[in-house]
Amino acid sequence: MQWLKSIGSSLKINHLANTVRDSLWQANCPLCKRPADHILCRDCDRQITAYQSPEFLQKDNPIALEIPLYSWGIYDGALKRAIAACKYDNHPEIMEVIGEKIANTWQRSPITRALVQKYKQISVVPIPLHANKLKSRGFNQAEVLAKQFCDLAQIPCKPQILQRIKDTKAQMQTKSVIEREENLSQAFTVPSIKANYRDVILCDDIYTTGATIREAIATLRRRDINVRAVVVMARPQFQR
Repeated sequence: MQWLKSIGSSLKINHLANTVRDSLWQANCPLCKRPADHILCRDCDRQITAYQSPEFLQKDNPIALEIPLYSWGIYDGALKRAIAACKYDNHPEIMEVIGEKIANTWQRSPITRALVQKYKQISVVPIPLHANKLKSRGFNQAEVLAKQFCDLAQIPCKPQILQRIKDTKAQMQTKSVIEREENLSQAFTVPSIKANYRDVILCDDIYTTGATIREAIATLRRRDINVRAVVVMARPQFQR
């Protein structure tokens, strides 16, 4: 039976080695720096989930009656801090976590299932960054979010459909509705694309005044591309 004891001893050593390896290589949560099982630790994940919106479909129709807006969360608290950490502390992996949450909510909704069934060839288009900002940041958070959402929701992601050609300043730096509209005027274009895309879902991280989304919708419409819905990660609880 010595061979059995030898195997048992080997298994214990291997188990110990695996435990030490996992401990040494375990990633820390990008928000609190504590060990994380996945990307976020359980506590931070729970805090973000606490800011999930009570209603996925935003029933006040802030865009247009024919274009529903779906917002997963409320732009406040832990979710707001997570978005800031992603964009300004170089943690695009946070978008992957929330993209998964959005996809799970999307798949549970009978309204969204009906939308996909109605428009069989629908694709998701993330709101693009200008090349200068993309180079500075290193990633487009809306595209990271959209790709994770699309992978799980099984909808094609087509970031190449829309391009930002105007290096706009951040909308939070504008002081009026007129200034926001001027800032985004002719900010986007649709490059020459061979595929026949006619129905799309726009995806962005935050929806505030809607100026960015409306400009993107107008740009796509001029190329006969119809926006059938908008999906965002978060929206302030009270709109003005």
